[in-house]
Amino acid sequence: MERFPARRLLGSCIALILAVSRAPGQDPRSFSVLGKSERPLPAPAGPLYDGPQPFDMLAYVLNIRPAMESDGLEGRCLMTMRLKSSVDSLVLNALGLSLDTVSVDGVPKSFTVDSTSESFMIHLNGTRLVGDTLRILIPYRRTPGYPRLTSREGYYFFRDTIGLPANLGYTFSEPSDARLWFPCYDQPWEKATSEIFVTVPGGYVAASNGRWMGTTVNGDGTVTWHWREDHPIATYLMCATVSRFAISTLPYVSVSGDTIPVQYFTWAADSGAASAFLPVVHQMLLTDERLFGTYPFDKYAMSSIVPFVYLGMEHQTMTTLNRYVQTDPRVVSHELAHQWWGDLVTCGTWADVWLNEGFATYAEALWRESTGGSSALKSYMQDTLNGFQYGSWQGAVYDPVGQGFNLFDQVVYSKGAWVLHTLRGVLGDSVFFRCLGAYRERFAGRSAVSGELQSVIDSVAGRNMEWFFNEWIYGPGWPEYASRTSWDQETLTLIIFQRQSLAWPTYRMPIQVSVFSGQSGTTTTVWDSMRTQSFRLPCPSIPDSVVLDREGWILKRIVPPPDAVTGGPRPVSFVLSQNYPNPFNPATTIRYSLPATDAAGSGTRVKLKVYDLLGRDIATLVDGVLTPGEHVVTFDGSHVASGVYLYRLDAGASRLNRKMVLVR
Repeated sequence: MERFPARRLLGSCIALILAVSRAPGQDPRSFSVLGKSERPLPAPAGPLYDGPQPFDMLAYVLNIRPAMESDGLEGRCLMTMRLKSSVDSLVLNALGLSLDTVSVDGVPKSFTVDSTSESFMIHLNGTRLVGDTLRILIPYRRTPGYPRLTSREGYYFFRDTIGLPANLGYTFSEPSDARLWFPCYDQPWEKATSEIFVTVPGGYVAASNGRWMGTTVNGDGTVTWHWREDHPIATYLMCATVSRFAISTLPYVSVSGDTIPVQYFTWAADSGAASAFLPVVHQMLLTDERLFGTYPFDKYAMSSIVPFVYLGMEHQTMTTLNRYVQTDPRVVSHELAHQWWGDLVTCGTWADVWLNEGFATYAEALWRESTGGSSALKSYMQDTLNGFQYGSWQGAVYDPVGQGFNLFDQVVYSKGAWVLHTLRGVLGDSVFFRCLGAYRERFAGRSAVSGELQSVIDSVAGRNMEWFFNEWIYGPGWPEYASRTSWDQETLTLIIFQRQSLAWPTYRMPIQVSVFSGQSGTTTTVWDSMRTQSFRLPCPSIPDSVVLDREGWILKRIVPPPDAVTGGPRPVSFVLSQNYPNPFNPATTIRYSLPATDAAGSGTRVKLKVYDLLGRDIATLVDGVLTPGEHVVTFDGSHVASGVYLYRLDAGASRLNRKMVLVR
């Protein structure tokens, strides 16, 4: 699902109101350091995550009848399950539903409703044994006037009187709201096939999961739309969307040669834009198939609706999109990728939701890469670093709710995508995408938890990746790297500091170190695993610059090094660092390095001044002869207005400039 970031949500709500009222031998795109000669580990074994319930749900058959003149909904649900253990009762989920009767294998059974736990218990009046197949039939109605939360309706209805082209009814269930529109076992780890019959007044179109099996014109002026999903589906991915839709269709031939209907259900005014956009969806399908494997289902469809408080929702084979972003490539690529990551392979628990959302968000970056190359990928990932403003990034990717965050906070979207990008850098493209293929193959049609993903990666990569999962999946925060360099006798000494909070992990990571001198440059990978670690690298001449992770594979911050200490190796070159913090209010720190100008290590005449954008002199921070080494000075902007300022270092014959921003 694609959620609105907070500021975008406000703008969208306003709009809605207005509308309706590298090193040699390495993969050049990674810093993989995995040895090619290492043998793969054995294939992961053991039982797949299956949940605690005493049954396997096999199939749902729903007959639902939305009133389409009100928010009324009635239906019949037939569940088929096979017992994994002997039981004398069953606990299922329902909330805000009036259950007329409950029968098991045609025999009426008593039941007890517990609205507090959003469940009901069926009393079997005797023990049913392991291996028994039960068929549970429940006619039900949506209870009028039930005190549902506006964010937990399950079924949503809007009349055309608010400015819509037609009345609109749709279901939305993630994470646990399927129970508000049909009785079910409402957990992400339990999947079954589904068959949905939607009876609506004539002229309405009902879209749902799976293949369209036809329509039946009834004698009472209604039409029944029949959809069947033969692939296992989680309850939160089941849906029905009803309005007076036009249907745009453009069949897609998959890489395996199968013809897949690609459809867009929109209001008539939007059908032209929808039809014109379907070739882009074809290209996205082709890209995802090449990266993730053959499209796993019998169709791909989308519906475009409003009011809808989210950007999109990845209902299996039937994505729901907000009308305002109905042809937005970022949103569409995200929801399409969910068909593999979230629908075919579903997070086993909601603590593992990053397996859905982090994967789909990274697919946005992969789509950008497919259209614009590695520079577009790098730009996309850099843009997402704006997410550092979100407090949830400080948490672990795993189990956001357990840390006090929203289930769908940015820690599972943008940070989850960044963790996958970092993993791709560690593994290299070949191994990374083979890991995705193996993960898909092992858990297709099932659910998986984070530890099971690690097991697959261990097997494919041929090494234990527990260290990576402990740091990046289960650990909070991110590394904050600082560095110092010195050069002497054809050797570059590099000190890398990890300056993140002590409450965050000390990261064990391969880091690309790029050393530039004149027109040439070399890149070496070092394994950094300490809060302060020193590396000695061959370097025949004094380098002009040394850059950590130049290609941007690691989720990180680059921060100033600790305060300079006296003595030690000589700095490599004149360096004027970016002030920190930036933007600042009212003070900021500026660091700069001065090499010795001769063998005796004599001092350098230095001026460090601050100017405004008109070139006016604002402050003189340094004016004198300074000895070689690293230096630090503070600029206090209390006396000047907000804005962009320049600070300039004149050191001997060298001049360096940088910008800084004062924000009050």
